[in-house]
Amino acid sequence: MGSYQVGIAGLGAMGSMTALELSRRGIRVIGWDRFRPPHALGSSTGRSRIIREAYFEHPQYVPLVQRAYQKWAELEREAGCSLLTATGGLMIGPPGGTLLQGARRSAQLHGLGYEDLSAGEIRRRFAGAFEPGPGEAGLYELRAGVLRPEAAIGAALNLAAQSGAELRFDEPVTAWSAGDSITVRTGAGAYQVQRLILAAGAWMAGTLPGAPLTLSVARQPLFLFEPLEAFREGAARLPVFLWEWAPERMFYGFPDL
Repeated sequence: MGSYQVGIAGLGAMGSMTALELSRRGIRVIGWDRFRPPHALGSSTGRSRIIREAYFEHPQYVPLVQRAYQKWAELEREAGCSLLTATGGLMIGPPGGTLLQGARRSAQLHGLGYEDLSAGEIRRRFAGAFEPGPGEAGLYELRAGVLRPEAAIGAALNLAAQSGAELRFDEPVTAWSAGDSITVRTGAGAYQVQRLILAAGAWMAGTLPGAPLTLSVARQPLFLFEPLEAFREGAARLPVFLWEWAPERMFYGFPDL
């Protein structure tokens, strides 16, 4: 049904951005998704993801995130929509714990703006929202915020299509095989691609044919809490937050969006 330089199986957060980047460089791209993105059947569903700069995991992530901030601003300008809201980011946990120590290390190595907060300062600044326990403290990161994944996917796919990418929705990949080129089969027919990118997320775990990957799909429970009436206005002004409640065990949350 046609020959392409690059095929992309899965058009969620990774696949949509890849389609956009390649197509606007003049590469002939085709992408397939088993549903019609953005949709609620993948790992990029919902209205909220955290973006943060002071990565506690390792300082090596910081330049990647800084580049991501540039690319998000670029995508917002091109698409004419808001995708990122800066809220600030509050991290709470033991002063010597993984979260605060790691975030501070990244911030100091890369000269990021941050504030160390005592438990009392957290209570005063975010009255009624956070109650640190005995021996807990905080670190406030200035540039953290909220991303809108479904809006971002939609924006990227629209721009990719405008740049010449062929996007095939409701068309799952059923098989693929490699020879001089790669043959990708779907319910609609066969396609030839020089390179194939697998970006199918959870569907890679045994559902995407030909991907011999031992992946385990993990569920992340999401809880929505309605703020008390007296706190409703304040809940909209909260920062995103991460809380290390036990060694290397954390939960995270968002303001009232």
